Amino acid sequence: MIVVADNDEGMRLVLAHALTRDGYAVETISDGQLLWPTLQEPTVQLVILDLRMPGMNGWEVLRRLKDSRQHPEVARPALPVIVISAQSDPETRRFAVRLGAAEFMAKPIDLKDFGRVVRKVLRDVAA
Repeated sequence: MIVVADNDEGMRLVLAHALTRDGYAVETISDGQLLWPTLQEPTVQLVILDLRMPGMNGWEVLRRLKDSRQHPEVARPALPVIVISAQSDPETRRFAVRLGAAEFMAKPIDLKDFGRVVRKVLRDVAA
């Protein structure tokens, strides 16, 4: 299952539709606080994460995932994250990758590129 976490309902729907069309099971979440328990589920293969969300923002989710990689009993260490954000300056991109993002995509999202990046990240995890 792929989890799409974004506070923008339209973005969640568009990305979920694209992923479903490509054959993936998808769950959407609008609040970072609600996302964390979902990440503990063994069926989650990938997280699409916006940086600006209520409850717990994407930065905090990335920090918690990074910390949990050092404590496998807390969360699965190999869970990949693709960060999507309108804030796409080089410093933001580098910081997201330093916190463990597998990829960073700037909004607005090109759906062809999105599909390609999702397949690449899932392939990399499986290898």
